[in-house]
Amino acid sequence: MPVLVDLIDNYIVNPLTAPTYSFSPSVTFVHTLLIISVAYVLYVVFRKYVGIDRKLAFALSSFMFLSAAVRVLQDMGSINITILETPLRYVLLLSLFLASFAFSMFVKKYAKVEYWKTFSAIALIPAFIITYFIFSRAQNLIGVFYVAASFAASSYLVYMLHKKLPKLITKENFYILAAHMLDASSTFVSIAFFGYREQHFLPTFLMGIFGPIVMYPLKLLVIGFVLYSFDREIKDKQARSFFKIIVLMLGLAPGLRDTLRLSVLT
Repeated sequence: MPVLVDLIDNYIVNPLTAPTYSFSPSVTFVHTLLIISVAYVLYVVFRKYVGIDRKLAFALSSFMFLSAAVRVLQDMGSINITILETPLRYVLLLSLFLASFAFSMFVKKYAKVEYWKTFSAIALIPAFIITYFIFSRAQNLIGVFYVAASFAASSYLVYMLHKKLPKLITKENFYILAAHMLDASSTFVSIAFFGYREQHFLPTFLMGIFGPIVMYPLKLLVIGFVLYSFDREIKDKQARSFFKIIVLMLGLAPGLRDTLRLSVLT
């Protein structure tokens, strides 16, 4: 048992709780397995009960927004509740997520309200309230402006690529790439202008050579290739859509979190 506790601490707890922790290849691999395991369970549930489409993507994005807002609230020191400490926060969020889904299905059955509307509202209402609280204490709105400007410029360039190469970068894939441009922009601005550091080993290595600007071509090439591969190789539409939703979340969640954090923690 002590060995198991040490493994959990080294590979799960410490990477999630230590703000300066660097994600090694082995830690990244363990976290990837955890994400895949949880994603598979959710895939089975959603495919069986509601189908996997844009409405589900919107609902999941709402919970990513809430997760990001709560994380920043915790980083600010505005709340200090044990269950909101990582990794317990992720367990709580997943529990809330599943309970909200069950409740939204109940409302759909008896009140005839589409499940995704209830599902999204449960997350969006507190997320907007928390975001308002965060921005009411913002100390670095210029940083948020830099992120917004960088995001707008990079997303516009991706949009132009979509217009030129619609079969390569479909409209659906453009939205996913735009989410990753937000992540790239928040990372670039935080590191280039405000002294933050990257935690993951591959971006850190490339930044050491090319600087933080490398996040934009890195995201475009890697995520673009992944999405293109999904379109070519995954024939099942629901499976393909679910994989794309995961990729969307992997860009949206850190992009929102880092942008909110930058507004209050310089």
